[in-house]
Amino acid sequence: MSSNNPFADPSLISFAELQQKVWANDELSYPRRREIASAINTVATWFKLPLDMIPASTSFLRDRFKHVHPAHVNVSKRRIQNVRSLIMAAFRAEGITTKLAPYMTPMAPAWQTLWDKLEGSTYHRTELSRLFRYCSNQGINPDELNDDISAAYLDALETEVLVTKPRTRHQSVCRVWNKCAALYQDKGWPETTLTVPRYEERLYSISEKLVSDGIKQDLDDYLIFLAGDDPFSAHARPFKPKSLEAVKGHFWRYLSALHYQGVNLTDLDHLDELVTKDMFTLGIRWFWDRNEGKTSKHIGEIAWSVRCYVVKHLGADEETASFYADAMSRLRVNQQGLSDKNQAAMTQFDDPKVVESFVSLPPRLWDKATAMQKTACSNRITKKARLLVQASVAIEILMFAPMRISNLQGLRLDEHISWQAGRMRINIPRQQVKNDQALDFLLPESVSKRVMQYIDNWRPFLTTPANPYLFPGRNGKPKDSSALHNQIENTLWKEAGIRLTPHQFRHAAAKILLDAKPGHYEVVRKVLGHKSLTTTYSHYAGAETQAAISLYDDVIIQHRQRKSFEPRQQNQLAEPPFMDPLQLFGGKR
Repeated sequence: MSSNNPFADPSLISFAELQQKVWANDELSYPRRREIASAINTVATWFKLPLDMIPASTSFLRDRFKHVHPAHVNVSKRRIQNVRSLIMAAFRAEGITTKLAPYMTPMAPAWQTLWDKLEGSTYHRTELSRLFRYCSNQGINPDELNDDISAAYLDALETEVLVTKPRTRHQSVCRVWNKCAALYQDKGWPETTLTVPRYEERLYSISEKLVSDGIKQDLDDYLIFLAGDDPFSAHARPFKPKSLEAVKGHFWRYLSALHYQGVNLTDLDHLDELVTKDMFTLGIRWFWDRNEGKTSKHIGEIAWSVRCYVVKHLGADEETASFYADAMSRLRVNQQGLSDKNQAAMTQFDDPKVVESFVSLPPRLWDKATAMQKTACSNRITKKARLLVQASVAIEILMFAPMRISNLQGLRLDEHISWQAGRMRINIPRQQVKNDQALDFLLPESVSKRVMQYIDNWRPFLTTPANPYLFPGRNGKPKDSSALHNQIENTLWKEAGIRLTPHQFRHAAAKILLDAKPGHYEVVRKVLGHKSLTTTYSHYAGAETQAAISLYDDVIIQHRQRKSFEPRQQNQLAEPPFMDPLQLFGGKR
């Protein structure tokens, strides 16, 4: 009986059959069989799928388990770990996994000798433990380890265990093995080193050495024109640094695509030669084929940057302009409202419990970090507590002052932050904001108090006194934006089971506000700093749809229960519960 999941490998058995096999396996004790069968049922409950729809596949389970959080299923983290372990025990008992030995399986003598050399190095042991047991199970000696065996080990990680990121784990194993080979060479560690793989299938930007100086100079001149740096030849509306960086990136990706299509970019002297109709078709075709024969927002942005250079900057003739206009109609993605990804993130907040967990998270993080600090027995725990406080402050600021990650990262104590009667004011001038709209937020007193405590008591341990940034990095600079982004996102998931990026805080602010106050788009516009109400409405129209549906559901249920509806007082109808702001403010749809 194969899995009934239409997207699964038909050769795989289902969880229903796996459970039957476990019950029939006399080699397992009855309590063990009952324990494993219960874990199989538990997984089906967590995944909200029948047993017949769950294939006995580690890749399927790995992807599903990424979305299982203790807060969602009302169990402890340890319980989830135990269930995962029991599922893998079922796989081993029924021969689905055979290469990787279970945890605590004895190592072969040669591997045990190397293991003993790592005494006192918890990190090295943690990273190499599974590799040592894999090789022991496969009859491989330490001096036989090579890149082929390393690749086979990766295959086993991907097909036989539920580690979240098997490729990352494999990279770490290779690095640690090589480090140990250097550290313990004089103690008999094998001299073999392993190649640390790089997984960059999505990275394709080429080296500047593959592009002629003439092409690079033309691109630099165009960027100077867009920036308005040349007083005699400048764009009417100078681009901001962030926009210039985006245009430059789009052109380098376009040049990279032409390179992969066989164009020798060192033989050509001018950028103009690379934006003809034939060249444009050749370059964009590479992106099109790479994206499985369809366009995307990213492809459309690259095509649009090239089009602007040709039509606006070079002043293309009517035929060329018409060609690019036709191409844009097929390549550009006109997204109305939020993207599917952002819409999915916002559906989390349809659950009042998620909203409650979200808004109460910063104080809970603060309390947790304070307790950790008091009982810290190592520098590692102390550092973890400090970073948790930092994450708490960042999350709370984004809640009460929804801003882009670049503005959050760049907050300076001496430039953007001031204090008024015990309250913190954040003021970011319009020149530093993407849409040229200044941001001004006065935070509540309780929030301001925590930020002040962070600045006085926690931040000094994270930087030098001269660093002016609220979230400091190294060498007097702000914390790397990617590091801050990941810190916020990972903390939200780990501590609250919420998937949200820093930028999506802006969407969450609109969602939470509109659910509580349906139709208040003007308030959302002011909170998010949009220039026009039309922008706000086009993004968030329908964000309160679930609130509207819930209201309608209540009406139907009350009708079913034959409850009477008391007419509201006239003064309560001064503002309709669901407003169309474009009509209220005289706009057009």
